[in-house]
Amino acid sequence: MPSLEFTKDDKNKIQIIDQEIDLDKFNDKGLPTDTHIVTYIFDGVTKYDVVRGYTMVDIFDAYYDKVREHGKVVKIAFGYGNIRPNLYGKIKSDD
Repeated sequence: MPSLEFTKDDKNKIQIIDQEIDLDKFNDKGLPTDTHIVTYIFDGVTKYDVVRGYTMVDIFDAYYDKVREHGKVVKIAFGYGNIRPNLYGKIKSDD
């Protein structure tokens, strides 16, 4: 089970594609170009999540509230994926 759990309200502006990925095995082929990798520290362990968001601020806001008591958001990187977002589909919640 992932360290961070997001509520439906959290997912209004972001879509969690995958959590706690292994960057060495991450394959962004087939993902939209608005995919971001969020790097954060949670209880002393560096973790990586794959997230879509309308803006980096939306992603940061969702993660900051979750990790601030246990660590910090280190970086939100973009430039992943190879599919235009409008062809991939709208950002949607899993719930």
